[in-house]
Amino acid sequence: MKIAVSGKGGVGKTTLAGVMARMLAAQGKKVLAIDADPDSNLASAVGLTKEALAKLAPIASQTSLIEERTGAKKGSYGSMFKLNPKVDDLPDTMGVAYEGSNSFY
Repeated sequence: MKIAVSGKGGVGKTTLAGVMARMLAAQGKKVLAIDADPDSNLASAVGLTKEALAKLAPIASQTSLIEERTGAKKGSYGSMFKLNPKVDDLPDTMGVAYEGSNSFY
């Protein structure tokens, strides 16, 4: 199942997504919560510790990874790049496991 939460700013999207992720993880479900908001706070909403939060970095700040996966180099225009780069390994390499469960955030 895939669930996306969208809407106007300040209406509780992050709170709702965090509560849903925590409830599903508590039920033993495998959860992958992805925060695509530029003002990302989902990690805090799901209750990750400060140590776990320190391990997270926005993917947009990882220019070498973006260049490697898409073939697009920062500052270059008009060149070809991959529209569907490999991303299936990113949860395991960039995610943070939630308190011993099989869920990632």
